[in-house]
Amino acid sequence: MTRRTSRELMAWQPPVGWRELSGDQRRAHMEDHGMATPHRPSDWDTLGRDQRAAFRAWHDKIFDDTPEKRAATEREHRAEMTGWWLLMAWWSLCLLVALGILWGRGDLIEGVGMRIGLSVFVTAGYAFAIFVPMFIAKPTRSRD
Repeated sequence: MTRRTSRELMAWQPPVGWRELSGDQRRAHMEDHGMATPHRPSDWDTLGRDQRAAFRAWHDKIFDDTPEKRAATEREHRAEMTGWWLLMAWWSLCLLVALGILWGRGDLIEGVGMRIGLSVFVTAGYAFAIFVPMFIAKPTRSRD
């Protein structure tokens, strides 16, 4: 197996079903077809910065987008979302407790108008202090 140039390597197109192959199966397939894919092609030293970046992107797309990596990314995203939802549930419970204390105790605050005003104040305060920043910081799936 001779080392190939970046053009020769990047001209190769993966076969059907490539996306479902694991990293080891991909490397074995490439070796079986006489196409060793080093981290650096034979013309690496003559490539410009953009050409090197293009080769790295091609290499990552071909070899790093494996089912194992996608599953690990999905597990990580689910864990982040679980934490986010638990924190949102906690703050919602705190808001409900605050409103329950405000409306449940008749001798604490006299007058419906005062209770409504404090309810609006507490709800708006929670929205601006907790819920808006939490929705801005909500975890999203990476688009690798």
